[in-house]
Amino acid sequence: MPQPQDNARAILLILLIFWLATSPDSGPGLIAGPTLIKNRLIRQRHSLGVLNSTQWGDFSPRLVDDPPDDPPPEDKPESETEPEPESKYKYLNLTGFRKEDKYVWEDLQRFKDRCEEWSANAVGIPEAAAPVWQNATGVVHGWWQRTNTSSPRYHSSYNLSEISPGVTWAGSNSDWGRNATGAEGKINVRLEDNEDAATEPEKIDKTILEKAIIKAREVAGTVTIDDVEGTGSSWEMRLHGVHWPRQGSMLLTTTSEKFAGIFGLPHLTTRPDFFESSKALLNRTLDKALTRKEQHTFTDQIDPWTSTLDSPGEAWNPTAHCEYLLYIQIHPLEQDILGVQPSLTGPENVAKAIQDIEDELRFPQGTGHRRIPRLQMSAVMFSPDCGFFLETKGPPAFAPADGKHMVGVKQEIFLHNASTFLLGLALVVFGQLQLLKLQMRETSTPSTLGRVSFYTSCMMLLADGMLFTGAAAWSFSASTTLLPSLAITCVSFLSMAVGTFFLAEIHKVQEPEWRRQERERERQSASANPTPSRQTPAPNSPRTPPSPPIIIPSDQDIDAEIAESETNNNNATLPAPATATTPPSAQTIRTQLSNIFGRLLFIGISILFLSLAAASWRPSFRSAYFNTLLFAYLSLWFPQIYRNIYRNCRRALSWRFVVGQSVLRLLPIAYFYVLPNNFAFAEPDLTAFAVLAGWLWLQIWILVAQNILGPRFGVPKGWMPEAWEYHPVLREDNLEAGGLPIGLVSAPTSPTSPDRSRSSSGDDKDKKRTNTHTIDCAICREVLEVPVIKAGFEDPTAGGVAGVFARRMYMVTPCRHIFHSACLEGWMRFRLQCPICREELPPL
Repeated sequence: MPQPQDNARAILLILLIFWLATSPDSGPGLIAGPTLIKNRLIRQRHSLGVLNSTQWGDFSPRLVDDPPDDPPPEDKPESETEPEPESKYKYLNLTGFRKEDKYVWEDLQRFKDRCEEWSANAVGIPEAAAPVWQNATGVVHGWWQRTNTSSPRYHSSYNLSEISPGVTWAGSNSDWGRNATGAEGKINVRLEDNEDAATEPEKIDKTILEKAIIKAREVAGTVTIDDVEGTGSSWEMRLHGVHWPRQGSMLLTTTSEKFAGIFGLPHLTTRPDFFESSKALLNRTLDKALTRKEQHTFTDQIDPWTSTLDSPGEAWNPTAHCEYLLYIQIHPLEQDILGVQPSLTGPENVAKAIQDIEDELRFPQGTGHRRIPRLQMSAVMFSPDCGFFLETKGPPAFAPADGKHMVGVKQEIFLHNASTFLLGLALVVFGQLQLLKLQMRETSTPSTLGRVSFYTSCMMLLADGMLFTGAAAWSFSASTTLLPSLAITCVSFLSMAVGTFFLAEIHKVQEPEWRRQERERERQSASANPTPSRQTPAPNSPRTPPSPPIIIPSDQDIDAEIAESETNNNNATLPAPATATTPPSAQTIRTQLSNIFGRLLFIGISILFLSLAAASWRPSFRSAYFNTLLFAYLSLWFPQIYRNIYRNCRRALSWRFVVGQSVLRLLPIAYFYVLPNNFAFAEPDLTAFAVLAGWLWLQIWILVAQNILGPRFGVPKGWMPEAWEYHPVLREDNLEAGGLPIGLVSAPTSPTSPDRSRSSSGDDKDKKRTNTHTIDCAICREVLEVPVIKAGFEDPTAGGVAGVFARRMYMVTPCRHIFHSACLEGWMRFRLQCPICREELPPL
């Protein structure tokens, strides 16, 4: 039965998962909810009516350089007062488009001029625009630069209750979100320009009508803005708008309760033809969407044009944030990659080549292009309520080295890159699994399992478990990358299952050692705080002689029997406690394993949620967090180094496993840290990767040094508990160690070797200090030559590497038998007994 603390941990873990997986219900309830939805639909239906009844030029706000309206005449009798003249500035009866809303519409013409300038720089004049991608579905990223509007705006400049009456705002007195205050930052745009979306004209015979005849098409995009030099925050928003394929221009906007952006979008366009096509398209599509919403008031209560992702609470208590207009201009394709020169073949052939590439990407026929040109765009963002512009960095305002506006890939290429990475990651995990199986085959005895670090195996299992969790979660929502996601989920699960079995075997072997260490700490604490004894021994009683040292193999635990024997000898009147001789049961071992796996699960879930939260941190903090996390992950060999020192073991794992696991676990990190064109658009950081890789290989070199020079080479003696030295310095006069090993000393006239004991000749001073003795190894039956220091001389290689290499040729057991190092190490992989006298041997 699990202990009470185990139940407490399980309950705490369940509560934590439940708290993280649920969000507070801020909805108004079943009764008031449909009423609020109906009120919102009424406002949106009114906005659609305003769009239907207006024409080009009906929204003409006062600009920066325009004079204000003439003030009404003063000091005139009421009968002589002339009627107030109609204002020459026009506003719309839409939320956010009214004069009293006080948005920064005086900079609207500046926004339009900038959009036209961006289009002219990219494709030329409208009458002779260069051919561009007709389908803009893809992912692009770049850097933006911020400029202020003619007059600043703050959240205190507005009264939300007057702008949107009847709407309850959450945190209306606090700073608004999405307010980019830094001089520059990053932008990532993911466009969904589906060819099956609504178009203008509505009905198209695709077998007859060319795509160039399509005037406008619906488009949506997800924009992520990183305020690198400002607040350090990252905002993700959803924008909806219109794409004019022939010109390669797009206009998108956010929509909320304080800004009817999608309903006033045609009035924000730069050309009359853009206004007419977008108005016709939006009149039809918005009406269909509102009709569908009105028919499903109870079941579908989410605003289809909301800019907040995955936030149902915005439908009831919206949060004020900055609104955005986004103008995007697609750039022509790179001519050197496209392979078609418009000056030689004409723009029609260029458009035909672009169409062929798009058709092959969408419907592959096996006639793919050699290289797919990049997707390049320039963008201008305007916030009419917060009062600033965000412009992508690139020519002609900036040099190409400073930025190329926004560069990315088409959606098909992006999904192909993501699928390739997932398949490659699955192969990497499969390689890790094969290496682990081979290592388990070599590490199958208690002696070899006792050498492996338990915490190194825990770190590998934790990483595999987190990968399995992430891959399984991704598979639930994956569509085009479902098969690669399932592949990595399956392989990571197998790796996690095999790693769990290997960890359980290590725990079964090393658990007695941990209990001995715990009892030793209890003895030390008891000796530090002695308690008065109830009985005093007789003054004339003989003193018990000290017991000889007992060597305990790692796969046995007889400390309890020893403690019982000593207790019975010292105090025969008091029986030993019943628990002193009770070995741990299988249920106890399973409980301990469940505690360990529960802790690993808790740590893994905590790291996953913390990593998700870190995605919205300041870039410097986010980078420091992930670098620290990877540094800790790549420290997986450090526990093994400590284990080798503690056990005085030169090598526990095969070099194939150590080097292979290091390379395979470093490859996915190198993909994001080294490759500039990774599918996640992560910025390369060669310095951080060099530090991580250097730290990993430093650990490997330490393991190599431990294998060659010894695990405790260079470690002060007082830092670790005493351990049997299998490679001692042999001296002829070393009586404290019981003399030379048995059988090493023999007469010079031995029949097996007439030179059994010979002195080295020569003038070398160091060679005169040692004799070379020989003996037959009892395992391989080959001759073993051992250097022995003469009586009265010092070791000529004391503390040096040469002496370490010389002593690596032989191993001496506590029972004073000597063997080849390779022979005895191979023997001890299966038995911790002396091959000659069958005495127990200390674990290696």
